Amino acid sequence: MSTSAVLVANGEKPVSNYAKQLIKEINLKICVDSNLSIFRELDIEPDVIIGDMDTVEINTASSKSTIVVVEDQNQTDLEKSLNYCIAKNIQNIYIIGSTGERDDHSLANILIAQQYSDILNIEIVTNYFQIFFVNGSKEILEKKHRNLSMISLIADNRITTSGLEYNLSDQKLNSFTHGISNQIISDKCLIKAKEKLILFIETE
Repeated sequence: MSTSAVLVANGEKPVSNYAKQLIKEINLKICVDSNLSIFRELDIEPDVIIGDMDTVEINTASSKSTIVVVEDQNQTDLEKSLNYCIAKNIQNIYIIGSTGERDDHSLANILIAQQYSDILNIEIVTNYFQIFFVNGSKEILEKKHRNLSMISLIADNRITTSGLEYNLSDQKLNSFTHGISNQIISDKCLIKAKEKLILFIETE
């Protein structure tokens, strides 16, 4: 079984080369219920389709795709897919198509991913940003000159950074906007946080 999986949800269609490359290259491709169209546009069939199947056209799915029906209406299809990855001991998760189109879904998906990042290594890939969840520390390599933003849901989160235009030294963010629109100025950047931190890095 693969240690990495790409989850394709039903939000904004990926246009970045990075997102499309992930879908093509990651061995385990999971369709989060209804987004077969993205796979079809890339001429790829998903390995697994997960959800309550209220929207996906099962009859059009490839016979090579494993169908996992989870009818629990108290969980979103993204949560069901992440639980599947945990059960299969898949640790590295790339989520595509979880933002855009509906702001409520976008925010909920980011918060869901933040919760699961305690036990999974999750990266959300949008058409504009790579979104990471810092649990302790994260080293960022070869992303010089890209915009970087930090958001903490914990008011007293103590953060230390290096390699940014505006660094922090065991400081908290004074507001939700305090960590927005910084810039990486070094080939090696380090982010440390006492509590969980949501990190946005601009894509190329």
